[in-house]
Amino acid sequence: MVRPPRQDRPPPAAGLLLGRFFGVPVYLSPSWFVIAAIVTFSYTDEVGLLVPGIDRATAAMVGLGIAVLFAVSLLAHELGHVATCLGLGLRVRRVVIFLLGGVSEIEGEPRGPAEEYLVAVAGPLVTLLLAGVFTAGAMTAPGHTIARAMLTILAVSNLIVAVFNLLPGLPLDGGQLLRSGVWRLTGSRLAGTRAAAWTGRALAVLIMVTGMFAVPAGNLVAATGSLLLASLLAVFIWVGAGQALIAATISDRLPQLRLADLIRPSLQVPADLPISEALRRAWQARAQGLIVVDGTGRPTAVVSEARVMAVPEQRRPWTSVAEVSHHLRDELVIPHTLSGPELFERMRASQAMEYVVTDPAGQAIGVVTANDLARLMQQWRAAGGGPRHDTTGAPR
Repeated sequence: MVRPPRQDRPPPAAGLLLGRFFGVPVYLSPSWFVIAAIVTFSYTDEVGLLVPGIDRATAAMVGLGIAVLFAVSLLAHELGHVATCLGLGLRVRRVVIFLLGGVSEIEGEPRGPAEEYLVAVAGPLVTLLLAGVFTAGAMTAPGHTIARAMLTILAVSNLIVAVFNLLPGLPLDGGQLLRSGVWRLTGSRLAGTRAAAWTGRALAVLIMVTGMFAVPAGNLVAATGSLLLASLLAVFIWVGAGQALIAATISDRLPQLRLADLIRPSLQVPADLPISEALRRAWQARAQGLIVVDGTGRPTAVVSEARVMAVPEQRRPWTSVAEVSHHLRDELVIPHTLSGPELFERMRASQAMEYVVTDPAGQAIGVVTANDLARLMQQWRAAGGGPRHDTTGAPR
């Protein structure tokens, strides 16, 4: 499964770093150990049925081995997505194996429906290939052996993963395939996202209902397990579909975002000015940002609002603005000509809170903050307001 990173907040911690695939970090989430324990317990009984006479401890060890190999299969699925993205020139932020499978976070968007299709189909194709390999291995392995049991279970598990991922609803791979099809037909990726996201929500409801009634009422343990699994999958798909809608809405509006609308009027101050005096001057000038400048008026730092608030009021007359400022690295200086998408990408890449906007001569115009952009995105999410632009692209 592939998805863009969250548009309105920095990525959470991913877990244990397993390594890198062509520079892309691969993480194992702590939640995977939960599903590993469940899978091991489930496969222990399955191995006991497929290998007559095997003792419980050995069956449990085999079950654990299957759980690990299944995680490797999920990783191969995700690396199929990653390899395709890299081949198409798309950047991938990271891969995470977690409780319900795996996810590859791509930066940016496919440039057309053909790229969307290729990225989405790559993972299921890898999983189907693995299912075929495991099936061939199971057919050649001696009957009622541990090897045959492991290969059979892995073949069935990978086939289930492939079929499930091809269901036509976001955030599943099948939902991305549906989106690429609607995108090709309508010329609008947003229309494709809406269709696939609402189909995903319908799938979530169907999975929940199926989990409630698929197991006979007399089997309490099986019914509880089925309902729990169905609930997890339904919530995952429902939330993922909603996030896809949000991301599409934000991307749809970004081209019409004007940097000028986000610039805070700011006051330029020397580095040795006390915080208390800087705040007094800012209040008088109705400024909402503070920029540190040198003797020639060149901006050298931007005052951090969070750092200022962390200084006790009684210490502010004795603390200079330089002590609560960020040095202006290149990524913190924003040209006033930057477009909405470029502004968003700059902020997402640097993860800073304050930025200085400059004119062509390098003089400071004002301050832009990540909080203001996030607040605007929250408004888009809540009310659907803000500028609107139907992003279209010729089918490829």
